[in-house]
Amino acid sequence: MNGRLPERPTNIVDRSRPVNFQFGDRTIQALTGDTVATALFAAGVRVMAGSFKYHRPRGLMELGVHAAEPLMAVDGRYNTRIARVPVAEGMKVQSQLKTGLDIFKLADKAAGAMQVGFYYKNSSFYKSKTVWNKAREMMRSAPGNLGEIKPLNTRPHYDEVNLASELIVIGGGLAGLEAALLGAQAGIRVVLVEAEPWLGGYEAFQGVEGLTLIRELSERLTRCDNVTVLTGTTAAMLYPDGLFVCVQTCAPAEPFLERSFLIRPQAAVFATGAMDRPLMFENNDRPGVMFPQTVQRLIHLYALKPAERALVSGGDQAIYKTALDLLDSGVEVAGVADCRSAEVGACSWREMLKDKGVPVWTESTVREAQGKSRITGAVVAEIGRSQGRTVKVDAIVASSGRTPLFKLAAQSAGEVVYDKHLGIHLARNLPPGHAAAGRINGLEDQAAIRADGRLAAAQALAVIGLDLKQEQDAARTILRNAPASQPNPPQMRAVAGANRRRFICIGNDVTEKDIDQALEEGFNHLEMIKRYSTATMGPEQGSLSQANFLDYLAWKSPELMGSQQINTPRPPLIGVSMGVMAGAHHDIPKTTPLHEFQMSAGGRPVRTGPWLRIDHFGDPEGESLVVHEAAALIDVSTLGKFRLFGPDARKLYDRINTRPVTGLKDNRIKYTAACNEEGVVIDDGLIIRLAEDDFYFTTSTARAPSVVAWYQRWMEKDWRVWLVNLTEARAGLNLVGPLARDILSRLTSADISNKALPFMYWQAAEVAGVPCYLLRLGFLGELSYEIHCPSSQAGYLWEAILEAGRSSGLKQAGLATQFICRLEKGHVLPGLDADGNTTMFEAHFDWLWDRGNTDMVGGPMLRLLEGQPFKGRVIAFALEGRVGLIDGHLVVKGPERLGHITSVRYSPKLKQTIGLALVKPHEDFHPGGRVMLWLNGEEIEARFVDKPFHDPEGGRMRI
Repeated sequence: MNGRLPERPTNIVDRSRPVNFQFGDRTIQALTGDTVATALFAAGVRVMAGSFKYHRPRGLMELGVHAAEPLMAVDGRYNTRIARVPVAEGMKVQSQLKTGLDIFKLADKAAGAMQVGFYYKNSSFYKSKTVWNKAREMMRSAPGNLGEIKPLNTRPHYDEVNLASELIVIGGGLAGLEAALLGAQAGIRVVLVEAEPWLGGYEAFQGVEGLTLIRELSERLTRCDNVTVLTGTTAAMLYPDGLFVCVQTCAPAEPFLERSFLIRPQAAVFATGAMDRPLMFENNDRPGVMFPQTVQRLIHLYALKPAERALVSGGDQAIYKTALDLLDSGVEVAGVADCRSAEVGACSWREMLKDKGVPVWTESTVREAQGKSRITGAVVAEIGRSQGRTVKVDAIVASSGRTPLFKLAAQSAGEVVYDKHLGIHLARNLPPGHAAAGRINGLEDQAAIRADGRLAAAQALAVIGLDLKQEQDAARTILRNAPASQPNPPQMRAVAGANRRRFICIGNDVTEKDIDQALEEGFNHLEMIKRYSTATMGPEQGSLSQANFLDYLAWKSPELMGSQQINTPRPPLIGVSMGVMAGAHHDIPKTTPLHEFQMSAGGRPVRTGPWLRIDHFGDPEGESLVVHEAAALIDVSTLGKFRLFGPDARKLYDRINTRPVTGLKDNRIKYTAACNEEGVVIDDGLIIRLAEDDFYFTTSTARAPSVVAWYQRWMEKDWRVWLVNLTEARAGLNLVGPLARDILSRLTSADISNKALPFMYWQAAEVAGVPCYLLRLGFLGELSYEIHCPSSQAGYLWEAILEAGRSSGLKQAGLATQFICRLEKGHVLPGLDADGNTTMFEAHFDWLWDRGNTDMVGGPMLRLLEGQPFKGRVIAFALEGRVGLIDGHLVVKGPERLGHITSVRYSPKLKQTIGLALVKPHEDFHPGGRVMLWLNGEEIEARFVDKPFHDPEGGRMRI
């Protein structure tokens, strides 16, 4: 077991605050600031996981943001990245290694028989169904280190926060700190996101000199009240609309496990740095093989001695600095193998090592790691030779240079470009308002990195009109005079020997030999090779393996890589828990401006999606009768309400909706629908014209939140059109019933007679002194006015209407009345009566399709579908009296399921149980036919009827 090193100023562990947690049957004592992985390492645990395919032992290789492995169960949550989880008192950690005899370890010995795609090639696997079923189950249970999903003992909680800022800076190293400071000095709101629980980035684990500089910059930043610093937070996703989703690991004392920050900045600086890149050699996956940055973190941050005797190998100056750090921590350095020549690799650090008696072998590299469950030795060979010297060590500290962390920047629609001089991939041609800075650009000099951070922030902020030319010029001067960055070392392909166990993708056990096989079998596209071999598709999603994967393909098949581009990385950048994506558990439903007025009158609330609505006021069926006999007042504020204006407003509306707005004259109302590219109905609503090229339209409640995104999706970039969401700014009151006109006339001087305001017309008028839109509609089958007014005046207007209609028997009604009455009219609701596969024809919305609207979304599909047989259709059915059917009950034909009920209610007006069902065609699929319904284990018969059930001529809507 390793003890802690003497305390250093760079340490992030607090020795005065020990933490105990359970690891299997052991109690592990850690320090506050430890991760689970570093605490286990301190306790002497070296084998922390097993590999996916071959069940090979795996240890602690990486500690940075992309440390996807090792994976363990933490407090019942399986596949947790222990290198990134801080320890907490009482935490329970369980290894996911298979216990007892693991016969699947034989896979490592039988690798020759388990070549890529072996189960597709051996006919015995798929020609016999019995053999395949058994083989399939065995293969599903074979992968190593996978946890078994079980219910959690306690329910984890997650938080979600929306942050507003002009500038977001990703990365808290030198470049990120300078970028944030420049933004703060410019007087804008800045959010700095750092994946580690501390600031400083690479410099934080380079010793006291780096720490002094970091502390100075950090202290300056903390004095800025316009900067929000999020530590322990990973910028995991960047979407095309500019949304950054940043996931924070919460402190153990917080009530939340994780927190997501949703940030839409106007400018962004990517200062994400660079990570070590795995060195290729035989058995380069063994416990004890670590990156230089990993051992530096162990030494400087966690006060841990990485090994007793180590070999260092690579091809840049950093390996010499790492070797000196190892010596300083009491580790014997057996030697340094530098793949470069003596002239290229010369530096003061190398001379210091030689003075300390450490052997340096130039033009050499590691050929093979020895040992099984941990490193016992290494074979070092000169480039191009198969024989080498064996060195007894218990750790191999190796990398083949650096890999810039460009994936998040690439998600901003930037390009990933290979820099031949530096030998690395860089993010270039970022869109306006986005810039990259620091080590992500291949820089190494501290002064250059700091200047690059200021330059990136100044360039990004130009998009919001800030003139920071002076800062840009000063930064460019420093960059011009900075020392050039060293090229990344080549991958040493000339090292002779078998490539049987040189792992390109450690996550999925993919070796160079597997890639060779894919090429030999004719795969000639890197995306197909990736999927066939599963390289870069493990938990790390290519963060560790992509650079070596691409380099190996370029070496083996230059013509293949010369003609292909790297695809833009897709979010998320790292594995993200489903819980944090779902958001916070606290439930804050939306309410309308009239909610409290209705509650005080005895309204019974019901949850419908994000809304808390009033279902009824004690007698839903009685309230529905009032609609037919007198009048009812219903809150319809949840409807989507939008204003669309601009010279190209007509073109955009016509593209989205089935009936064009062209021809909408005077004060007419046009009812229309919308479908998607597959011809599936997704919404219905109405539109009115306020002025030339200025329109007001409504959507269904469910569709309202997605309307803006849907319109933006189909809008051409050069169109001059604007869409304003007024859903919460305007309330909707539905006054419906045969006495509705009489009641409304008591509150307005406008002429609302049937002649002046007929069915499907509208007018602007004052009601009780409130400016409103009066829309004459008939959704509930009776004389009806939808009154749209400012939300701030809705409560006053609601009470004024109730008072005016009191003598006429006006009653308040809710959602239940709407449901009964709209069903009596047979109105189909998209999303309820029509599912995600129901076309316009199957939902009976085809009468709303104007075939002359040639540019409409879904138009080509509708023309293709027209006249084709239905896969299913919405039908109407009825039964006499009250029957206990509910939504979702099945429509059957003996043992066959034909469909299901989408809406059903008892109508006190008709004294029938009526409903709609989505049913596939059969012999009774016609009015007058039978509809067999499944109720309480028995079939009951209903009548297939024409709709509407009530007032089929529609006369009552037009009185």
